[in-house]
Amino acid sequence: MPENNIFDIGWRTWGSKKDAAFRDGIVTFADALGGGVNLSDKQRRQVESVVYNQPPHIDKPAIKSFMESLSYPIYHLDFETFQQLIPQWDGVRPYVQIPFQYSLHIEHEDGRLEHKEFLGKEGEDPRRAIAESLCADIPMGVCSLAYNMSFEKKRLEYLAELYPDIADHLLDIADNMHDLCVPFRDGHYYCKDMGRGYSIKYVLPALFPDDPELDYGKLELIQNGSDAMDAYATLHEKSPEEIERIRTALLAYCKLDTLAMVKILGKLRDVVGR
Repeated sequence: MPENNIFDIGWRTWGSKKDAAFRDGIVTFADALGGGVNLSDKQRRQVESVVYNQPPHIDKPAIKSFMESLSYPIYHLDFETFQQLIPQWDGVRPYVQIPFQYSLHIEHEDGRLEHKEFLGKEGEDPRRAIAESLCADIPMGVCSLAYNMSFEKKRLEYLAELYPDIADHLLDIADNMHDLCVPFRDGHYYCKDMGRGYSIKYVLPALFPDDPELDYGKLELIQNGSDAMDAYATLHEKSPEEIERIRTALLAYCKLDTLAMVKILGKLRDVVGR
């Protein structure tokens, strides 16, 4: 198959529509434009950006509206979780997403950044400790920000259900959370290098293709969420030297996730001149 073929178009109906188009001889993006394929606005933007080599699509009023919904200081938050088939601790269901780590970049209006983080002790139930740490690091009533925030909100709600004594604080963090993926998910900012996705792993290299500071491939040991999940699940089985090395790698990976969010928000701020 050639690059930018019919199966690369970001359709929600992944199978039948693409298969039918392919059987009708529609293979490339150019074929899709000329073959009467029913494309949504976002799908057409993806296809035309490649076929016609278009510059980035930037809806400045929509992006500005998103930016105005935020307030400083902004607490950029990212969790890492792992699962257990046979739970080690009371109250844990098989395969539940257990938060064991977070990174938090606190961005002030003058551009100053603070960084805070948490990483659970290997072999111990991290849930109470991470819940208390979140309440210590994120005050009530502030603006928190996540990328594709449903995951972070669900983990906060999970912790709130476990610990009623601090539930109000945890739910306040969730209730005041905003989603950094919105401008990209809704098509307010799109460039052809984003392809068919709006996850941070598509958006970040498209916006910062040559920034070595944001290169996950240069990280040691842990380069994605699956690496982090697998490493923490067996961390208590390692030697002290290995534990120290893996913990350092876990912290570096999660820290990069929230630094990436800071950079992406800065890009949006630049395009609207705010």
